[in-house]
Amino acid sequence: MYLIIMGTKMTLDKCQYNHTYKVAAINLNNAAIKDRFTSLGIIVGADLTLLYASPNKATLSIQVGQALIALRLEEAKHIKVEAHKV
Repeated sequence: MYLIIMGTKMTLDKCQYNHTYKVAAINLNNAAIKDRFTSLGIIVGADLTLLYASPNKATLSIQVGQALIALRLEEAKHIKVEAHKV
């Protein structure tokens, strides 16, 4: 188990399960994927929780609001989050 320091920024793929994070930045040049994130509610300032990962961690399950979303590991590496209390 790791200690989570409030305000610490990291990418989504490095987060702990069942902790809530706030999206701090989305570092993508691909407009199509950025639009997909926006349509799913993954925007700067959104709260999200990392729930599960596939056995090889190729796919991550996250909760954004009431929606459950599957993201590829490569997509999660572009989402910078910070730990905080809700």
